[in-house]
Amino acid sequence: KLNDMKKLNSHARTTEVDDVSDRLIAVYDAHPALAADPFLAATFGEIRTQSHGITEAIKRDRALSELDSADALRDDRVRDLRDIIRGYRALPLPAQSNAAAALWTVFAKYGMKMTRENYASESSLIESLLLDLSTAEAQLHIDALAGMPEAIAALRTAQTDFTAKRIAYETHLAHGAEGLNASEIRKTLLELINGRLLTYIDTMVMVDRAKYASFAAIVEKVIDDMNAVIARRTGKTPEAS
Repeated sequence: KLNDMKKLNSHARTTEVDDVSDRLIAVYDAHPALAADPFLAATFGEIRTQSHGITEAIKRDRALSELDSADALRDDRVRDLRDIIRGYRALPLPAQSNAAAALWTVFAKYGMKMTRENYASESSLIESLLLDLSTAEAQLHIDALAGMPEAIAALRTAQTDFTAKRIAYETHLAHGAEGLNASEIRKTLLELINGRLLTYIDTMVMVDRAKYASFAAIVEKVIDDMNAVIARRTGKTPEAS
């Protein structure tokens, strides 16, 4: 039964709505005879725009999440460095405790407070700390403490990774993703698909079955397949139309 198709489940995630929109566009493009339908042409023009927008917004959101994780990791590496220096300072072994005291003087200029700065300021402070720890004098103290070279190398790696993640995030913003909200675009796409496209297809199958039936059947399959995926994920039966 091709008319009265079920709508896309309103519990669809942004990524699921994005996937459905991409598949529907592919189905439409595979039916060039429908290009002459002005309503479908206009509707899919809007779907294309929103589909691109939600893809970019998802990428931006993912890049921001990765940036936040990279920031948390470098904070952990700063904390590890602090704890190692503290530990050596407390040892009743003059060679180690004196070396650690000298390194503590360097670290204390920055302290854990730098991890509470904004991204740019924290990056600048970490780079400055690493530069201070790279001097010949600091290196003598570092070499006297087992594990210190590795801790400093781990901080360098975390800072380098953060910088790469920040560039990736800013690249998404520069390519036009700034201001896009994946959640809001998801709502727009759901309305375009459920409120306009499927309603129109239902009508046109009744008006001209020969022209629209094949297209409608594939669209229906795309929607039903995704609704089944959502039902398995949520533990709920597919929504009625």
